[in-house]
Parts: sequence; structure tokens; C-alpha cells
Amino acid sequence: MPFLHQYYDPNLRSNQQPYAKGKNGRLPIPQTFLDAMAVREAVYVDEQGVPLAHEFDLEDDRSVHWVIYASVQKPVAEAVIDPTTGAIITPRRSETVKLPIGTIRLVPFPHRPQPRAGGNYVSDVVTNAGADIRTISPYGGGVSTVTDFTDEEKYRLYVPYVWPPQYDNPSDFHDGQEPYMKLGRLSVLKGFRGRGIGSQLIRTAIKWIGEQPDLFDPLASDIGFEAVSKEKSGSELIPRWNGLFCCHAQEAAVPLWQRHGFQVDKTRGRWMEEGIPHVAMFLRVGVEKAG
Repeated sequence: MPFLHQYYDPNLRSNQQPYAKGKNGRLPIPQTFLDAMAVREAVYVDEQGVPLAHEFDLEDDRSVHWVIYASVQKPVAEAVIDPTTGAIITPRRSETVKLPIGTIRLVPFPHRPQPRAGGNYVSDVVTNAGADIRTISPYGGGVSTVTDFTDEEKYRLYVPYVWPPQYDNPSDFHDGQEPYMKLGRLSVLKGFRGRGIGSQLIRTAIKWIGEQPDLFDPLASDIGFEAVSKEKSGSELIPRWNGLFCCHAQEAAVPLWQRHGFQVDKTRGRWMEEGIPHVAMFLRVGVEKAG
């Protein structure tokens, strides 16, 4: 939902949003997104200690969000019991409600530059630029000097397309330029884990974009190339998605992503987001483009 950040208050929980139902001429916040945030709050904020204000970000505006629901019984009225005989006067009443139990989001390209190895990120800002960091991890480590984003990279945090398209240094699975889809914010409520819900969400997102791989490819006019030739040399200037996925996985979740074919990009190293160790992982799938 474009401009969602103008409606959603990151300092309030999803069930406290003043514009949830829409008012003062504003459209309501989609219930699916509110449900996704409820799951993320339970997992990332309540369980893992991420500050509530950091859980919502500007990527939510342009992402596709999925939510899985479970049907659960919610008490409506407790049973009324005769205090003398213990007999039930009125039985307990309940109703079936939909409970959001899992979510994932897909962020289309373009993306911010990849995090720096050894970086400590708080609300997407590196807090230890200039530090020499030694990281020890089976998924990427070593000694590195943490550097902040350059002025050009900071510019790209807010400007969708930059010419020439030199976005990142090359790594094991990414040449630094190729567009990719980013999966993230995968979360499942604690009581529903171990049932394959996370895997179902990953498969659903991959299958959905794989069936419409041109969906986020920009038109030449979108990025200022109205006069670009449609010949091969000209078409190569326009970003096209060719089946590459990325995720920034918590180290504890690496095995789950590996079961779906994702591989750790060790050249990207390891970094901290909100105090939690993360690594970059990539997956390549085959896609069939129209035309």
C-alpha cells in the first residue's frame, strides 16, 4: 500500500492504530497488513526484544504481505454455575475466530545496499562505523573494518533507480547489479511452530512471483529511458528480474531457508540487526518471461 507510512504509527501496536478503520479522508489500513504486524510484534518485539518503533519500516509500503490464519475458539461468555449445587445453569459460550499465526513479505527491487560485514545495525543505521570487528560464524566471519554507506549509497536509500546500476560489490551469488526479490519478516507464533507454516509461507511467496515474473519490471519510461532502443543493447539497460531471491536470515533460521534451496553468501559476512546475528542468503529459480 503506497504511502502506508503516512497512515501507520510505528510507535503504536497494530491493534492501536488510529487510522486502522480510516478517518479524516484517509483510507483504512488493510486488515491483512494489521494482522501481519500483529504476528511480527509477537515474535520480534515480544519474544526477541526488537523495539516496537523499529519493526515497521518504509519497505512495508511497497511489499507484498502474506498471512496464514488458524481457526480458534474464543470465549464469549463463561459458564454460570449454581453456587449451591454446582450444576451448570448456563454453559460456557465461545465463537470461532480467525487468528493470524504466520507472515512473510516480499520486497521487490530496487534495494538498499547490502549490510556491511561486522556492522551493528539499529533501525537500519550502522552504529559502529570504523570499528575493526572479528566475527566467528559457520556462515561467514573473519576480520573486517565496518564502513558506513557512502554518500552515493545513502542517496540510493531513497531514490529508486540510479544510473549506472552499480549497487553493491560482487559476492558469491550476486554480481552487485542484478535485480532480486527479497523475502523477509518470516515469523510464526510460538504455539504454532514445527508444523511447516514457515515453509508454506516461503513456498507461497516464491510460487506467486514465479508465476508473474514481469510484475515488477519497470517500463523504460519509469526510469527515464523513453528513448532507449528496444534492441538487445538497449533492453539490457532496463532492470529485469530473472529469478534471483535474497533473504537476510537470522543465523538461527538458516537451516529453514536452506531447506528451500537458499545458500549462505559467505563473502557478505555476518552482521547484527537489532542485536541479532544475520547473514545474506540467495536462491536462483527458473522463470519464463513473456515475449
